[in-house]
Amino acid sequence: MSVASFRYSLKSDPYSSHGQIAAWLQRYRQQHLPQRPCVVYDIGCAQGLLGQLLPSADFTLYGVDTDSASVELARATYRAVWQADIEQPPAFNFPEPPDAMVLADVLEHTREPDVCLTRLCQTFLSAATPIVISLPNVAHLYVRLALLVGRFEYAARGICDHTHLRFFTQASAMRLIVGCGITIDQVAATPVPLPILNARFRPGRPLWPIHRAQAAMARVFKTLLGYQLIIYGRYRG
Repeated sequence: MSVASFRYSLKSDPYSSHGQIAAWLQRYRQQHLPQRPCVVYDIGCAQGLLGQLLPSADFTLYGVDTDSASVELARATYRAVWQADIEQPPAFNFPEPPDAMVLADVLEHTREPDVCLTRLCQTFLSAATPIVISLPNVAHLYVRLALLVGRFEYAARGICDHTHLRFFTQASAMRLIVGCGITIDQVAATPVPLPILNARFRPGRPLWPIHRAQAAMARVFKTLLGYQLIIYGRYRG
């Protein structure tokens, strides 16, 4: 797997995948682990982007990434980070069991996502451990319209990122995850990341209401308007 980490940046608005996953982890900790830090395995952690949104006093983060420069940066906010390829059997061991495992925008970069996910779960998770997975939605309206006029172009980033080896719809993503021994509790969606494309869409700026509105539409019409799908589940063990 090759995830070019510096090609990714923090999406901090509350409707982004980083924002939604961080908010879910904080709610989970408050509800289930109020007396101690929540231990999170962040698989494909890049530069430690998720950790930048989580209070260090409330979370103990362990990361894995393929890129050596990203691993060094992530170590600033993570308890430990390993440089490893998740398409290979793990050659490392986490020092403590997880309260949750996150794979944010990772599996689409693998040749055999079912093998990778199953191996990670069987190696590191016990029954009922929460797991959060985000994947790009290839059935988004933009891709559908492009196909309608006979176009499918790879891009530097986004749904058609040229480093993606696998593409998912909501249905195929759910089949993959269920087939790897995970019970799905909830499916969420993100809107197109307009604040990254133009600063005027950021909170408090003139076009923020437009971004907020498209986020609401993505929640209702996930298969059509969801830019990324976020799937929350529990490993069956």
